[in-house]
Amino acid sequence: MEKREKTKERARTGTSKKGCIICGKEKDGFDVKEDYVIESMRWFKRNVTRNAKNYTIVVCKECVPQYRKLRARHVRSRSIYVGLGVIFTVTLLLASHGSLGALAYGIAMTVFLYLLSLLSYIPAVKDESKLNAFAVAAAEKKPA
Repeated sequence: MEKREKTKERARTGTSKKGCIICGKEKDGFDVKEDYVIESMRWFKRNVTRNAKNYTIVVCKECVPQYRKLRARHVRSRSIYVGLGVIFTVTLLLASHGSLGALAYGIAMTVFLYLLSLLSYIPAVKDESKLNAFAVAAAEKKPA
C-alpha cells in the first residue's frame, strides 16, 4: 500500500514523468483520465509483471489531431460492438421465447464484444474543453 500512496502522491504533485499515449515520448501535454481500464493496466503491471513505470499519461500537443481521430474511432467502435451485442441478445431472446439460458448467453456475448472494443482503447482527456480549444486554435493557425 505504501508504494501505491507514493505513486498517487507523485501523480497529484506532478513529480512523475509524463509520457504521450500516442507517440510514446516524454512530453508535457493534456492529462488523460485515470479510468478503470488504466487502473487495471497499472494494477497488472504493478502486481503481476512488477514492471510499473508510473508515468502520468498525457496527449502531447503535436499528437492532438491524431488523438482526436483515434478517440472518435474507439468511441464509435465501442458503440457498434455493444449495439451488436444488444441486438444479438434481443434476437436470441425472441428466438428462444424468453429462455434464461439465452439471456445469459446473450449477456456473455455482449460482454465479450465490449471487451473486444477495448483492443482499440484510447482514454479520454481530463479536460476535454481545453483540448477542443487547442484543436480549434491550431486549425485556425494552419494555412489552408
